[in-house]
Amino acid sequence: MKPFFSIIIPTLNEGKYLPTILQSLAKQTFKNFELILVDGYSKDKTLEVFNSFKNRLPFSVSILSDKTNVGLQRNIGADKARGSYLIFFDADVEIGPTFLEEIHVQAIKKPFLLATTWMTADSKNPVDQLMVKLANFGWEIAKSVNQPFLGGFNVIIKTETFKILKGFREDLTIGEDRDLAKRALANNIELAILTEPKLVVSLRRFRSEGTLEVLRKYTKAEVYAFINGPITTQLFDYPMGGHVHNKKRKNSSFKSLKKIIKKFNKLLS
Repeated sequence: MKPFFSIIIPTLNEGKYLPTILQSLAKQTFKNFELILVDGYSKDKTLEVFNSFKNRLPFSVSILSDKTNVGLQRNIGADKARGSYLIFFDADVEIGPTFLEEIHVQAIKKPFLLATTWMTADSKNPVDQLMVKLANFGWEIAKSVNQPFLGGFNVIIKTETFKILKGFREDLTIGEDRDLAKRALANNIELAILTEPKLVVSLRRFRSEGTLEVLRKYTKAEVYAFINGPITTQLFDYPMGGHVHNKKRKNSSFKSLKKIIKKFNKLLS
């Protein structure tokens, strides 16, 4: 039977983080999906972890990529996919047991060609909670002014639409996800932003590098892209891989700031 969804996850040294999304997928109430892992020759136990879920995820396959490039790895997975819709996840996200079922219902009742969903943070830290809420609203605002963007960790797209757009650009050093959304708009393909179901996004990069440092990088990338277009140069160090984030968490806020942010979070709830 042809799967409705083809779920594609690019990986590099994700043995520590991968079990969360695999457990989420194994618990899905909607079972008509295949899973494609595209690994960049991990040096840890990523493939061992993946293979340990084979009995719980029978329609799953792993592919090796000679290059570690998220856009390239996603495209490799898409080339092998058989589903009507492609779903691109990162190895560190988490979804609820009815996530695929809810997406399936929406795809049938109100068909979309390209979509993403709102997020929740993977911690109760008020700074994390606030950033994610602002990101959700930011997506809505950006779409309203014809500047759509989405995170590559959570992309849902009709397979034929992905082919029309010729997949992710593999020459970009960052922002391949936003580039996909902008090219979709240029082809009169609207980005659907679903408020439900929500995906639990990982903020591990903020913890390993520091919140302000990551925000500085994102700001620099946005300014560069606005002035120069898609980013094909190495603006800053932005490595791929779970090993990059195996560092002690940095404290990015003061207690007084946390109290203020908690109050602000309540206003946004």
